[in-house]
Amino acid sequence: MRSKKTKPLLLWLNGGPGCSSLAYGAMEELGLFRVHSDGKTLYHNPYSWNKVANVLFLESPVRVGFSYSNITSDYKNSGDQRNAAYNYAFLVNWLERFLEYKDRDFYISGECYAGHYVPELAHTILQHNNRANKTIINLKRRHHW
Repeated sequence: MRSKKTKPLLLWLNGGPGCSSLAYGAMEELGLFRVHSDGKTLYHNPYSWNKVANVLFLESPVRVGFSYSNITSDYKNSGDQRNAAYNYAFLVNWLERFLEYKDRDFYISGECYAGHYVPELAHTILQHNNRANKTIINLKRRHHW
């Protein structure tokens, strides 16, 4: 197991659309903890992905899980490209807040409809990295854990 200081950053997106990355991805699938059947207590997940990466779970798109918007039109005008733009803005701001992850190798993964979200976000990241003539997000293609 590598140190958390050298592990890559992995963004996890659940699909659906409408499936919470926190409720399902983090708490029922690959997160550090799982919820006991009583719904009140947690137990350690021995298969947690955090053994090989720092995992960031993102609720996406707007109105899924704990995500929301203060802009009414966001609830009417959605789509994969808009979702990718919002997720990109989130990532840039998150990396500015948590600078220790800024230069890490970055991967995107997910399940179900995230098969649409992941390539759209990757495309958006690559477009912005190219426009800025510098690496804003250190997106990698694949990793052999």
